[in-house]
Amino acid sequence: MNKFKITKREAKENYYILSIGYCKLQNALSFHEPIAYSAGKDGWSCDYYDINGVLISTGYSRLSSKRCSASEDEIKALDKAAWTIKGDHTLSYKEKKEQVNNLLYQFIEKSKEAS
Repeated sequence: MNKFKITKREAKENYYILSIGYCKLQNALSFHEPIAYSAGKDGWSCDYYDINGVLISTGYSRLSSKRCSASEDEIKALDKAAWTIKGDHTLSYKEKKEQVNNLLYQFIEKSKEAS
């Protein structure tokens, strides 16, 4: 799937937004592709992942969170748990994907409740 370019204004108008630092959820998001990106005068700004109706904005110049929140500790814990699952050689690819995605979906729901 190819991602498309949108403006930050378009993204802000239509989604719950969770702002995540660049590469902070690389393991947890590894089974997803960004749906869109934004760019400015200096080039690429951020990618957007649609996870259960929440737009995760991640990049150098990402959007601010809107109606969602997560602490740095929660973000680190999620990505570490995803990394552990991905490194488990007793699990099949399908099992890893399912377990990581389940963690990610729970994290998203919790981030909406926390706002």
